Amino acid sequence: MQTAITIAGGVVGASLGQPQLGLMVGATLGAALYPPEAQGGPTSLGPLGFTAAHTGQVLPIVYGRTRVPGTLIWYSVADSGGGKKGGPGGDDRRMAIALAEGQVGSLLTLWSQGDELDLGALDYTFYEGTGVQTADALITANLAVGQVDCAYPHVCYFVINATTEAYLTFEIARTTADVAAGNPAIAALGLDAYPEDVNGDMNPVVCLADFMTHPRYGLGLAATDLHAASWLEEAGYASYMGLFCSPVLDTAQPGTSHIEHLLSYFDGMLGYSQGTFHLHSRRSPSRENLPYTQIQPWEWLDGYVPKFGRGSERQVANLVTVEYRNRADAYNTAPTERRDDWDIGRRGIYREQLYLNGVTTAVVADRITSKLLWSRITGPKTVEWGMGPAGVWYEPLILVSFEMIGAAAYALEGSIYRIVKITENPDGTFIFAGVEER
Repeated sequence: MQTAITIAGGVVGASLGQPQLGLMVGATLGAALYPPEAQGGPTSLGPLGFTAAHTGQVLPIVYGRTRVPGTLIWYSVADSGGGKKGGPGGDDRRMAIALAEGQVGSLLTLWSQGDELDLGALDYTFYEGTGVQTADALITANLAVGQVDCAYPHVCYFVINATTEAYLTFEIARTTADVAAGNPAIAALGLDAYPEDVNGDMNPVVCLADFMTHPRYGLGLAATDLHAASWLEEAGYASYMGLFCSPVLDTAQPGTSHIEHLLSYFDGMLGYSQGTFHLHSRRSPSRENLPYTQIQPWEWLDGYVPKFGRGSERQVANLVTVEYRNRADAYNTAPTERRDDWDIGRRGIYREQLYLNGVTTAVVADRITSKLLWSRITGPKTVEWGMGPAGVWYEPLILVSFEMIGAAAYALEGSIYRIVKITENPDGTFIFAGVEER
């Protein structure tokens, strides 16, 4: 059930090991330089599905507290005398419904055709998705001759024996402790110290680390492949800013797409340097005293002094919309918007629009929208410069500043830049690209 994601993740995992990709991942993962060009019009979103069986359907990876439709994996009908066998008259429908990959701690709510059911009145069994769970007794008792029993290890699923419709949706909760129980890399990195918030939403850095290291449904990287200090710093930053979320990865697509989606929850950048993946986020204005390295004029490559610029107007959004799943409205979608009316009046609307299915409260949605607008509307400056052999000591995503000499570099004064790309030339010199840190 996880094959589509596992195969995609394996391809990405192999490609990320290439040295040339190691020089710059951040500019593509997390849109470090610029957001996508503005696109007008609303986002088209489909309704939440309901329980059904589909060949090849991807079993979702969930984090935090979220609502899922489930995938029917076993079904049996017993005539209870209420109508035609197999019809809607009153037969007992025995169903097993897969909810998610991995270990999920609890089932919170069950809906049938939109109406909440009383879990205490139902005959059901909830399986958390551990690797050692046993086969369900109801399924075992109803297997036909020759059918093989299955315990569905590492799959969270639900078995019910009741007279009810099959159109079910489930609210489930997966905690940091659940994730760590199924993935030792989380504890090895120290990220098990970052629990979910009071709403059940998780720290997005923990979610990203799990996807990158989980051996079954993720990229399968080792904990040592992640630069622990930078990941812990960003987990603390996300907690400080209250950027908690409950993402659902329920589509078969390249692993990089899932990584970019998870980075969006804290405007993160991912870079590869000296054998490990470093994690950073564009900072909030409340963060001060960031450590940086000052580059002296004599370190510039001869004839290649720093030159700066800005993106085109279409690359500087002045209206940011985040569409999220509103838990207060039974996970129906809702938008938040932040805009700069002065800039819109000056040059028209340039929109950046995101759908973040893991944001479940208006408060968090507004925090993310505000953060994105603030970092976009200022039109961050970019810089490009060259260095000789001393450039070998610089890594992607570190912060640098420049010692000023003359008017040639005057525009760089007082600015701090994050390195997002390093190109090594055949003669041993280096060309760097950076974006202004905010």
